[in-house]
Amino acid sequence: MNDLAFNIWLGFGIFCVVSEFLLPGLVMVFVGLGSLTVALGMHLGHIDGLPQQFITFFVSSLIYLLTLRFLILRFVPTSTRKADVDEDHDVIGSEVEVVEDITAGKFGRISHSDSTWQAKSEGDVTILKGEKAKIIGRDNITWIVKKI
Repeated sequence: MNDLAFNIWLGFGIFCVVSEFLLPGLVMVFVGLGSLTVALGMHLGHIDGLPQQFITFFVSSLIYLLTLRFLILRFVPTSTRKADVDEDHDVIGSEVEVVEDITAGKFGRISHSDSTWQAKSEGDVTILKGEKAKIIGRDNITWIVKKI
């Protein structure tokens, strides 16, 4: 067994496993495990030459990465949180001012978020300019409002 090569694989493996704490991403630990596998194979006398060392390293790292990473990610919760990106949830229920008459079956305009938007009323209700309305939904780019 080549003591220098053994020490390099062992040191690299330990370095990669420890670096996972500094660079979390659950990748470096498996590269380190691949390196430690080569060191173990060399220690047991199963791996002799440089080509065998690299083949063992690449194959074992890939196997560890493809199997253990997904297994661990399935059982270990992450701290990431999915944010609600639907802007309608924030807007629906808002009180707005009608700036152009909304008549039955026709579009008018409302003032919301420092801009005016196309709007239609719920049902056959007419809402006149200056009256208040409440946003209850959206149909494409048209807000659906009801009279307050």
